[in-house]
Amino acid sequence: MIEITWRYDAASDYQESEPATPAEAVSLLDEGNSEFASLGSASGADRHLVIPVTAADLGIGGAEGEAPSQEPFVALLGCADARVPPELLFMQSANDAFVVRVAGNVLGAECVGSLDYAITHLRSLRLLTVMGHTGCGAVAAAVDSYLRPIVYLGLSSELPLRAVVDAIMAAVRGADVALRRSHGDEVVARAGYRLALIDTAVVLNAAVAADAIRTMFDTRLGADLDIVFGVYDLVSRRVGLPIDSESRWTPGLARAPHGDEFLEFVRDVATSAHVTRLLDLEPSDAH
Repeated sequence: MIEITWRYDAASDYQESEPATPAEAVSLLDEGNSEFASLGSASGADRHLVIPVTAADLGIGGAEGEAPSQEPFVALLGCADARVPPELLFMQSANDAFVVRVAGNVLGAECVGSLDYAITHLRSLRLLTVMGHTGCGAVAAAVDSYLRPIVYLGLSSELPLRAVVDAIMAAVRGADVALRRSHGDEVVARAGYRLALIDTAVVLNAAVAADAIRTMFDTRLGADLDIVFGVYDLVSRRVGLPIDSESRWTPGLARAPHGDEFLEFVRDVATSAHVTRLLDLEPSDAH
């Protein structure tokens, strides 16, 4: 049995310790995700994980009719996918995360406005985070439109969906170029190419969004506020990046590449163990 509990104990003197720096915020999220990913690793063993919640976060104990103040330490742009609940997979409590979720974690005007609000008004904020995830349906739609233009033509009257696809298309193109450069033009004929293109684009899409946010809010970042990104792997349940040629997933949130750094970064993703494994899938498994 696995049990995850948010617990408020009136008899406890628990006081939540908020991270004082961006680095502490990153460590808190990485540690929480490591704990979440370990669930089920011990076969047959019961796991009971308790996430304490303070009275203030629940609106208990304040003046009558007074709402609790909003005091998150992280503002996160993530995908709307139901399998990727940020607070749970980072093992965080109520009032810890200001979460903006949209299909494909695309950086639209509404998302930028929400992040701008958080940066401007929430003094507790220490970190901005962009998080994509493997096997993203929105990225898959963009990949299918890229590989088969007839699919894109079918979106001509679906303006909301087309807006999401259009926002991801540059990442898909960049991923295609990276895969061809790393594995040769014949890579497109390999059975796992579509799946490899999806996850490579997922990583690039998140990295580009994080870099764009850093550029937009550059004058407001510094010692008290920084931005990182990562990708949630649905299989290992780890947030990190596929940038290692030996291991499947390198855990941990990271700073987004910038400028010329993107070339080396995307090459590392395209030649990673994760992407190579997808390319090597047998035709019967590549679906």
